[in-house]
Amino acid sequence: MSNMLWLIAINVLVIVLLSVLIGATAPRWPRLWLTSDRFPLMVLPFEQHHHYRKFRVATLRASLPELGAIFGGESKSSLPGTDLASIDRYLIEVRRAEWVHILSSLTPVPLFFFNPWWLALAFFAVVLSVNGLFLIVLRHNRLRLLQVRGIQERRLRDQ
Repeated sequence: MSNMLWLIAINVLVIVLLSVLIGATAPRWPRLWLTSDRFPLMVLPFEQHHHYRKFRVATLRASLPELGAIFGGESKSSLPGTDLASIDRYLIEVRRAEWVHILSSLTPVPLFFFNPWWLALAFFAVVLSVNGLFLIVLRHNRLRLLQVRGIQERRLRDQ
């Protein structure tokens, strides 16, 4: 039993360290990587921001921590401005956060090499679920931002 507790503790440590490493390097990623919605960030044809209401995004957003600024990134807790440049900067930060959580969802993969399959799978399910909550909020925010950006572009064109 104590061996299993040690294994679980090591697994948690591996996941936390890999997630911190991903989050710490993210603010140094080239902005060029984050200027478009390529796979897996591309918006699917059926996706609309109002579909995310089923997931109670407002409640999730209020209850999940916003740690984007810890390693030198920008906080995504509020929109810094409504001009196109501010929206574009915010979109880059949201995409960066999405990538962080996508990559963090993969941190349990090394566990499959030194754990019983069922334990690695359990960790994978938990990590995927937790990161999935953040991804729901981030995806919803990005879809809303793209909508606001489109409105601002039309306003500028019509002036």
